[in-house]
Amino acid sequence: MSITLKSIVEQHGGMISRIASSYEARPELAEELVQDSLLAIWRALPKYRGEANPKTYAARIAHNVCISHVRKASKRKTEPLDEQLHDDTPGPEDQADQALQRERLLAAVRQLNLANRQIVTLHLEGFSNVEIADTLGLTANNVGVRLARARSELKILLGDLSDD
Repeated sequence: MSITLKSIVEQHGGMISRIASSYEARPELAEELVQDSLLAIWRALPKYRGEANPKTYAARIAHNVCISHVRKASKRKTEPLDEQLHDDTPGPEDQADQALQRERLLAAVRQLNLANRQIVTLHLEGFSNVEIADTLGLTANNVGVRLARARSELKILLGDLSDD
């Protein structure tokens, strides 16, 4: 089975963008992560044997690119969380509320450890536990346990953020 970069972008470009945003708060750096992910996918396409679903194949590569970014960034100083939460999106009140909720969720997801961040990001993309397990090389049961722990941690983080 052959897939093309064009088909990946058309079918899964939004997912790749959301994955990048879950690892990077600054839009310009998130866009760079998208570009880096697409480049990595393009480079990996000749090795694609059709064993994995193209969606999970693209997600795995995007996550790996993002993890490398986080590892490099952790060695540098990062901006404070309150600067990451700043949302300039103009628009009607309901759109602003939705954007704020998305930003709060992404900020909380970024605070999770990398293993939980991967699982939550894929879950938010609509991946089943089995698909997440296939993407990350885990068992479906392990994904379920980690997802439950990550949800508990997110509830705490989102509760802390709402107290600001």
